[in-house]
Amino acid sequence: MKKKIAYVSGTRADFGLMTPVLRALDRSPELDLMVYATGMHLMPEFGETAKEVEREFPRTKRIDAVFSGDGRSGAAEFIGPFIASLVKVFGENRPDFVLTLGDRVEMLSTAMACAYLGIPTGQIHGGEKTYTVDEMVRHAITKLSQLHFPATQTSAERIKRLGEDEWRIHVVGAPALDVILNEQLPSRDELFAALGLDLNRKFILLTEHPVSEEFEDAGRQMAESIVAVKIFGLPVVVSYPNADAGGRKIIEVIDGEKNNPLFHIFPSIPFKQFLALEREAAVWVGNSSGAMIESASFKTPVVNVGLRQLGRERGKNVMDVPHERAAIIRAIEISLNDRDYLAKLSGITNPWGDGQTGPRIAKLLEDLVIDSKLLAKQITY
Repeated sequence: MKKKIAYVSGTRADFGLMTPVLRALDRSPELDLMVYATGMHLMPEFGETAKEVEREFPRTKRIDAVFSGDGRSGAAEFIGPFIASLVKVFGENRPDFVLTLGDRVEMLSTAMACAYLGIPTGQIHGGEKTYTVDEMVRHAITKLSQLHFPATQTSAERIKRLGEDEWRIHVVGAPALDVILNEQLPSRDELFAALGLDLNRKFILLTEHPVSEEFEDAGRQMAESIVAVKIFGLPVVVSYPNADAGGRKIIEVIDGEKNNPLFHIFPSIPFKQFLALEREAAVWVGNSSGAMIESASFKTPVVNVGLRQLGRERGKNVMDVPHERAAIIRAIEISLNDRDYLAKLSGITNPWGDGQTGPRIAKLLEDLVIDSKLLAKQITY
């Protein structure tokens, strides 16, 4: 019988990253893919992107749980109703194995539920060093997981030092590179036409999410970034943040530019279109994980603002600056106009993989023996 492999997606971002993995699983004659959509996917203010998931995987089921508030309690309050609904759904069509990704609250909740249901889980993008509550959640999911699919060897070593058995750890690369290296992205002409951009002008890509420990300052931080990018008089493409504490404050600041003809504002952008934006942007400003993982493939200059990605592996195209407009302006100026800096970017490589993550994970799950050895864990020291 086919192994039933489940994945619960909570945001447009995680679904875009996981799509090549999910497609590889769906193609396997030995695996039966089960996809679920919840959280931000169900919220109209964030584009109700569950419809995108359902177009890609028509058998997708929805798990009714959303984020109600903009404070830190919003994520905490999400956990209870989501886990209750998830347990009911998994009870009806029990998966054999569940995949999680990274550090989102949906992933932590899924891993917690599966630990008590006796369903083995595997985490993708574990072992990475970031900051804030995401740092704690990522490593908590690792300890709740039976298998680990880190993107880099450095992350694999960190997982090993958490006391995990070596046989559980498999370096697979970052799923986003499967799309970047193997699939056709929108052309420059197609992208600019779809988003209403002027082909004859450079543009700045702005993607900023709240930092959980600084959520009360999220609006001011976004305002600093917006003031900085406006200095250059270039078109700016900006998408809404995640529905985390402080996210709605960021959206309020973004929406303050709705009547600015230079600002192109989108609640959600499809993943391939967003990758094409990364490729075509003159500079990418913000604190997105994609800027750490994906941008080096396109040699795009990145101005990484604030602490959200503190300590994370990245390409040599990333400059770190504090949440201060003067520092952001200086870094953008270098990214746009410093010929020596731009020349150096032409030779960089992406440290995050080779574009074969999906097939690797599919093969590992095809060969996986689900038994007591897999389920029973003990710290190695």
